[in-house]
Amino acid sequence: MPVDTKEEPEDEDSEREDDKLYCVCKTRYDEDRVMIACDRCDEWYHTQCVNMPDLEVDLVDQFICPVCIQNNPHLQLQTTYKRRCFFGLKHTDPSSSNACHKPSRGAFSKYCSDECGIKYMQMRISQWERSGGKRDKLWESVKNAEKREGVVICADVKMEIDRKPLPAHDSAQKRRADREIACLNTRLENVVREREMMKREMDMVLWREKLVKLASERAERVDECGWDQRLCFGEEEWDDFGAEVLESYEEKAKEEASDDVMQVDGVTTSHGEWWCTGKKKCERHAGWQKLRVAEVAFDKETKETILSTLTTREREIRKGIEDIIYPPSTNASQTPSKPSLTGPPLNGTSKPRINGEAVEKGKKKKS
Repeated sequence: MPVDTKEEPEDEDSEREDDKLYCVCKTRYDEDRVMIACDRCDEWYHTQCVNMPDLEVDLVDQFICPVCIQNNPHLQLQTTYKRRCFFGLKHTDPSSSNACHKPSRGAFSKYCSDECGIKYMQMRISQWERSGGKRDKLWESVKNAEKREGVVICADVKMEIDRKPLPAHDSAQKRRADREIACLNTRLENVVREREMMKREMDMVLWREKLVKLASERAERVDECGWDQRLCFGEEEWDDFGAEVLESYEEKAKEEASDDVMQVDGVTTSHGEWWCTGKKKCERHAGWQKLRVAEVAFDKETKETILSTLTTREREIRKGIEDIIYPPSTNASQTPSKPSLTGPPLNGTSKPRINGEAVEKGKKKKS
């Protein structure tokens, strides 16, 4: 009967799936054992077989299997981990199941949640009480504390010695201003360095966004799964092969358009080892388009927020330095020498403003 002929292939497919061997131990799937997929070859491995505690699975950022590491020594591949929740690290037994093994919230917090942050502070207070401290005295010492406005740092400052000695008041004021400028310059260097790193990470997110779009369009065009293993590329691989990956889609499209794909006994063979040629609804990569699009959108939004915060912080620091060099004061005796305001405008620009309004500087365009 027609019904029986339809059921037979399904039974055969299920038997083939049950017979498949996984991991380095080459055993069948066991639902009682925790497994993790390699982000490069997409093969599944038991966590115990790759020396990974089951509790650390959520901390894995990108898992690379031993086979991929061994076959690609020139790429220096390795498994990367997210930063663990600080409360779990400071637990009396960090490796136990009672400790928190979730990843922290990245640049926003060293804890995975506000709950873990509160628990850690409660633990610190309890330890302090056991060592002889009193909770009431602790509250009395901190109840009037104000929000921290700055960070004290150690900086090497080269003071310029003027030939003409300054009065004691002016000399002390100049030293204080120099210290503040040195502190702000150090903070500015750190912010600029952090922003450049974040811009680099943002470039990689934009590259991954474009790759997801190209892979999705190709999957629709060829009516296949179309999963591209290069979506799991790390920073080093992106540096070396990022541009070539995008170019490969143009080359692949030209090959498919010119029918430069051989058909042997009804099976398509080509050099697309990066793409999954399974069915459109591939069980192994089911829903990969939606998952990757959501992941890229989240990363992009997060990094845009961080970049905006760093840019605002940089402007505030530069404004602080400018206010110290040209303090907002109408008293000429207390104001350092400034460009003459009575002369004609330089290079056709308008006169600088006084009374606390600093001159706005334009951004330097990156070459």
